[in-house]
Amino acid sequence: MGDRVASVIAIVLLTLVAATSYWYSRALRSEGQGPEAAHAKVDADANQVTLIQFDEIGRAKYKLFADRMTHFVETDNVDLVKPRLVSLRPDQPRIEAVAQLARVENNGERVRLSGDVVLTRDSPGGQPPLRIKTDALLALPDLDRYSTDQPVLVERGSDSIRARGMELDNIAQRIEFFSEVVDTITPERK
Repeated sequence: MGDRVASVIAIVLLTLVAATSYWYSRALRSEGQGPEAAHAKVDADANQVTLIQFDEIGRAKYKLFADRMTHFVETDNVDLVKPRLVSLRPDQPRIEAVAQLARVENNGERVRLSGDVVLTRDSPGGQPPLRIKTDALLALPDLDRYSTDQPVLVERGSDSIRARGMELDNIAQRIEFFSEVVDTITPERK
């Protein structure tokens, strides 16, 4: 009888320890999740902002405009409302990307644009500009690269390409599509 009581007490204690550990781990995990605004401290909040990134000799590489900016202390991330990213490399075609929202990460190394993203790249020789539409786009402004794994519509004049995912390298002037590519080319009229 004494062994049974000791066994029951041991089982109850182990169950209590396990439940407490589980509760504690869940509490710690939930602090790191959820909307950032609910947990992160904001140290800067501004309207109508312009952020400029310079190269090593002081030339502007790109500008980032937004209707509203919020900077978070813990992560050093910046959230933007109605962002417009403009590439200013003099030796490359000009790129402009607009969206509903953006998050700037790692001191401007990554810009995650989301919501009605439209990227426009100038074309040489009077050709129509290249226009890319998608729901989300990762911009690496220092490398002048832009990518998404979402469906895209790429238009140049009356020609278009639909695909799932793409990567645009503006320096190499190359675009690569990932899958489900459908190309529509309008014949020239003579």
